[in-house]
Amino acid sequence: MEGPVASDCGKWFPLQGYLETLHARLADVDDGEVADYIPELYLANRDWFGIALVTVDGNVYQVGDARRAFTVQSIAKAITYGIALEDHGIGAVFEKVAVEPSGEAFNSISLEPDSGRPLNPMINAGAIATTGLVKADTPEQRFSRILECFQRYTGQPATVDDAVYRSERDTGHRNRAISHLLRSADIVSGVPEDVLDVYFKQCSITVTARDLALIGACLANSGVNPITGVVAIERQYAEKVLSVMSTCGMYDYSGSWIFSVGMPAKSGVGGGIMAVLPGQFGLGVFSPPLDPKGNSVRGIRVCEELSRDFGLHLFKVARATSSSVLRVTYDAATVGSKRVHHESEREILQRHGGSIRIYELQGELMFGSTDSVIKTIAESMDTCHQIVLDFSRVVEIDNSSSKLLADFALNLQRHDKCIYYTGTDDKFAFRRHLLKGRPGLDSEALLCFSDKDRALERCEDGLIQAYAVSTPCETEVPLGEQYLCEGLSSEEMAHLYRVSKRRTFAEGEVIFRAGDPGDSFFMILAGLVDIVVPVKGRRERRLVTIRSGMSFGEFAMVTEQARSAEARSATETTCYELSCRDISDSMKAKFLVAVAKELSRRLSKEAHELQVLGS
Repeated sequence: MEGPVASDCGKWFPLQGYLETLHARLADVDDGEVADYIPELYLANRDWFGIALVTVDGNVYQVGDARRAFTVQSIAKAITYGIALEDHGIGAVFEKVAVEPSGEAFNSISLEPDSGRPLNPMINAGAIATTGLVKADTPEQRFSRILECFQRYTGQPATVDDAVYRSERDTGHRNRAISHLLRSADIVSGVPEDVLDVYFKQCSITVTARDLALIGACLANSGVNPITGVVAIERQYAEKVLSVMSTCGMYDYSGSWIFSVGMPAKSGVGGGIMAVLPGQFGLGVFSPPLDPKGNSVRGIRVCEELSRDFGLHLFKVARATSSSVLRVTYDAATVGSKRVHHESEREILQRHGGSIRIYELQGELMFGSTDSVIKTIAESMDTCHQIVLDFSRVVEIDNSSSKLLADFALNLQRHDKCIYYTGTDDKFAFRRHLLKGRPGLDSEALLCFSDKDRALERCEDGLIQAYAVSTPCETEVPLGEQYLCEGLSSEEMAHLYRVSKRRTFAEGEVIFRAGDPGDSFFMILAGLVDIVVPVKGRRERRLVTIRSGMSFGEFAMVTEQARSAEARSATETTCYELSCRDISDSMKAKFLVAVAKELSRRLSKEAHELQVLGS
């Protein structure tokens, strides 16, 4: 048997950290008693305690004794019931085993008075009946099919603990009586001892908490193993197994369980509990001490606290998958902000922009899909130092996702990563959750940008400052070095100096507004200028930010139309303003050639970015 498992999911995963904290908190719980009615089970160490969680995307989280083998016991009933359904169909199985909660203990003889039919497949009587329904010519073939099914669920060969099997066989007198009652009612055919022997063996199959979590993940994933891709059970029957687990899986505690925890589950007297949140994950817990109803004490506590802390419940339906919520991802070397950069800055961004990554999300963020997004981001953490997570297209963020995202941001900040959550202005509950926060979380910095473009620009600034001696916007670009002036003669330059007007604008000052007359244009000597337009439902949208050495308002040279956008200084800015009336036709022609070259470069960049973004 394997010993305790150390965390192997890395420092970026809030769910791994949560499970480790939960495990540490519950490890000292000393309630309950180890099962003793099967002598071999009583040999278990009451301190063994493991937790594992597997999402429908195949992400595995585990802590403690998650890899320690123990016998599956009654949890096998869910697997065997699924085989019977696939072999005979729902109607034929229902004729032999009902689906009503018994309200009694797992080993009760709960049979319908007239038909002798067991009340459900999760109690011993129903499980013995469904074991007999597994199609086979011999008991050996029947058990072999059960082992093969376990392998589809867990992805590895299943084995039997022979000592536990012999102990069950030698002490299972009540089950022996049940099997003969079932034979007398023609629920079980053939030799009842043969069916019972297979039942004892299936209860003695060894599993781990990780195996249980993966079995649960198969059921949560419509029957498909999320790691191997193998179909463990047909979709239509996975739903039926989960239905019976939700109403009968925890025996006479099932009603309270589904009310408070809200997840289909199955327990076993070996100390295991398997719980499922359909569409999201499977959970496996192993801890031998049991409560009076035969359920793992720590296992119940794990499920209760996980459900409570993340707001998980069967009837809170997840309508999104991880593949649908991650709209697009890219880095700053591929897609840049609206800032027009100097050539030296562009070289820095091309060379080092991979350390800035942007993730655009969409749709509904639920527990499983959010965890998968976090895993995707975490995989790039070795080379990524600045992250922008954009929520503009997200329509809902549930409480569990808010918790995961808050913890993830805190983890990144603690490890000196820069992260921004943008597009959250209308996500009021999410913002409240982040702002009320976690101790140590700098939520103000996390939420300081409304849109991803401004956040990306800040990340670019940080990268450029790290690699450049000085930034071009801090150095004045004289008129003679402006890109528009390339190719002008000395006489033409002298004319420009005579007719141009030097102007300085304070940070945030409007240079011109949309609708103003378009009779002049500007060349920036120092500073930055934003070109913005109003957008319905939002205050404005930035079209571009231009730097020193660039120009704006140039279309005034070819059209007499009013300004179509607003120009505003992003920093203290010094410009030369030139009236179109003072520029000769030959100079205009040279200017327009330079404008055309710059527009061609920008359009090429935009076309490339649109290919990356897919829209």
